[in-house]
Amino acid sequence: MNRTRLFLLLLVSGALIAADKPAAKKTLAKGDEKPVATVEKAIPRTELKAQVAPGAWLKFDFPELSVDRYGAMAACKLTLPANYDATKKYPLVAWLGGGDGTNSPKSSFLPEGDFIVVGLPYPKAAINPSQPSMVGDYAKVWAYQRFMLDEIAKIIPNIDKSRSIIAGFSNGGHSIDGMLRLSSGPKLTDYFGIFIFADGGGSAYSSKGNLSNLKDKFAYACWGELKGSNRLATSQLPKALKAKGATVVGSEMTGVGHAFADSEHAKVAEWLEKVALAAPAKK
Repeated sequence: MNRTRLFLLLLVSGALIAADKPAAKKTLAKGDEKPVATVEKAIPRTELKAQVAPGAWLKFDFPELSVDRYGAMAACKLTLPANYDATKKYPLVAWLGGGDGTNSPKSSFLPEGDFIVVGLPYPKAAINPSQPSMVGDYAKVWAYQRFMLDEIAKIIPNIDKSRSIIAGFSNGGHSIDGMLRLSSGPKLTDYFGIFIFADGGGSAYSSKGNLSNLKDKFAYACWGELKGSNRLATSQLPKALKAKGATVVGSEMTGVGHAFADSEHAKVAEWLEKVALAAPAKK
């Protein structure tokens, strides 16, 4: 009797252990070792109208566009000024990041004041064939970003385009330079009146074609002094921009390599406040 009970107990224990083994293997399975990235659900842009308010942070999703250079759904993030008033006009500040870009806004180079600030990404397909780390097809970049800008204007219509700013570092500066040279369709100058190049632009792979007419426009180009910067290329931009009618500042960042130095942010902010934004707005 005792032997029989012992035998049954061993059978039950074995069954329990066997039942536990698949679960253990599943936990350690290769597919479970790393979390699987979830597909982000797009929020309809029409829903953003109800969120427009002083100090609001808005995310615009663009599922109809191609993915960005990170393979993520096209999107841009935007902040409204704390004193936002739908009856007043505000400059839009678009930031184009270096490398693969960003869709987050940047405002550290702005003076005190009220601005709508947005980060615009790059499409994955807009590469330089000879150097994949670089943005190269500026017509694709502009079509991508222009669609975003037009959609933003549907939700936030009180944007002062003549005083709006587009600024970029590295690939961002290259992109601004390249987009200013596109000859067909709506132009970058139709959306912005102020252009900031931070150690980018002026290169052989961005300065293709002629610059747009820049009369009544403003530009600030800065470049690092040290090795690794884009000094040789970006330092050529002020002369070229001025020749097209822009009011231009060229600034070498002392002791800086390839960067948009914090020390330069204050200089840009002062120039914006006293020169570019102080000029009478053009209708």
